[in-house]
Amino acid sequence: MGTPLKTPPVYFTAAQVRFNAILKLREFLPTIQEELRKAGFPDYGEHQAVVLQLASQDGKVAPVPAVQERFSFGNVKKTHNFWLDSQTLTLQSTDYGRFEDFSAVFLRGLDIMHGVVRLDLTERVGLRYLDRVMPREGDALEQYLAPEVLGLSRRLRGNPLHSYSETLSEMDNIKLMSRVVIQNGGLAYPPDLTPGDVAVAERFRAYKGLSAILDNDGFVESREEYSREAVSKLLHAIHDVIIGAFHAAASDYAFKVWNE
Repeated sequence: MGTPLKTPPVYFTAAQVRFNAILKLREFLPTIQEELRKAGFPDYGEHQAVVLQLASQDGKVAPVPAVQERFSFGNVKKTHNFWLDSQTLTLQSTDYGRFEDFSAVFLRGLDIMHGVVRLDLTERVGLRYLDRVMPREGDALEQYLAPEVLGLSRRLRGNPLHSYSETLSEMDNIKLMSRVVIQNGGLAYPPDLTPGDVAVAERFRAYKGLSAILDNDGFVESREEYSREAVSKLLHAIHDVIIGAFHAAASDYAFKVWNE
């Protein structure tokens, strides 16, 4: 178990497992909700989202919009929130702490799901971290980041407004999408994320100015018979890969500041 940074830059974390479709999910909801409530997630909500699904039309396969039901189960402080639909369980957190604690909460939710509906298989296991790199007064953002993710901002004239870097890599069976977004303004989320009504620490919300978002999204896509132990091992392996990417994007100086 590693020692956490004193002022870590992580402001949002998500873990997700995609499993076999549960078409009768609504029938199980009262039991799932009661178990998650007793586990510390009493804030229940129902949501609808429009998603694209592949369907056959006139002999051709094309994306068709469809309405997807999603259900949320949050804690009282609005810092941890489970999202559930017919094929995925996701835990989102704005109060990460340690990986061991965060993954234990997620696995507890997965245990509840399995105990109620009996999961048969998993198709995808993922882990995602968003870190906001905010230079302290008198520092430059370049001091906190590796040169490879800075783009051309240091070479172009004028004030930098936006820079984007993306790398997709594969280590054994783990794929990692590592993005770095440099922007001038307030706190933002990637467009593919819907964090919902979560409480983010004031230091992340209050900061205005040039900052960088480190977005590390690791996942394994493989159809396997459901196993809690296997999911746990994959989460740990993905976490190790993401930690490597985090250290590759941030400078030694950044880690010194975050540990003061």
